[in-house]
Amino acid sequence: MKETDRAADQFRVEHGNAIRLDLDPGDLVTISTSDGAQGGDFSFPGFDQSLTRNKIGWQKFGRPWLVYSADPGDSLYDGDGEAVFEVVEYRADGSNDIMYPGCWDEVYPDRRPGCRDLISAALAIERRQITGMLSFFISHTADDQAYRGLGEVDLNPGDYLSLRALRATAAAVSACPDTEIPGWRAGDLCVEVTPGQVQV
Repeated sequence: MKETDRAADQFRVEHGNAIRLDLDPGDLVTISTSDGAQGGDFSFPGFDQSLTRNKIGWQKFGRPWLVYSADPGDSLYDGDGEAVFEVVEYRADGSNDIMYPGCWDEVYPDRRPGCRDLISAALAIERRQITGMLSFFISHTADDQAYRGLGEVDLNPGDYLSLRALRATAAAVSACPDTEIPGWRAGDLCVEVTPGQVQV
C-alpha cells in the first residue's frame, strides 16, 4: 500500500449550496466550519438511512436497537447492506444525525431549495432517489414523546467531520439553507478530499 500521487482537493460550499465529490476507495472527506456557523448534510447514491440505523444498532447492542447518530467507527450502508463510508472522526458539539431526511423546498414559505433538492441536483438524480441523509453538527436529544434533534448546538471555528470512502462512489455535501436552526447561522463549509491508499 502507498499513497497516491493525487494532491488533496479543497472546496468551499456556500450557504444554500451543494457540491458533488467523485471519490476513490480510501479517500478521506473532511467537512469543517471555518467560522463555527454552518451545518449541513451529506449523502451518496443508495444511502439507506434506516438500514444504517439498524446495522449500527445491532453492532453496538447485539439486538434491534434504534440509534440516532453515526459516530466514529460506524459505517454508512447502502440498500444491499454494504458499507460505503466509515465515520473516521467527529469534533463538534452535537452529532451526525441519521434520523432526519433533509429539508426540501416545500417546507419553506419562499420555496428555497432544501438540502434534498441541493444534494439531488449535485448528484444529478431525482429527489425521490435520495434515500438517506447524514446531517452533521445537529443536537442529539430524545424524550418519551418524540425524537427532537434540532436543539441548540455550540459550534466553534474549525469543528469538523471526517468520513472515509470504502469504495468508488459519488457523494454530495450541502450547506443547509435554513437560518432558524438554533446555534447555526449562514456561513460556508470547507470540504477537503485527501487521497487514500491504493494497492500497487
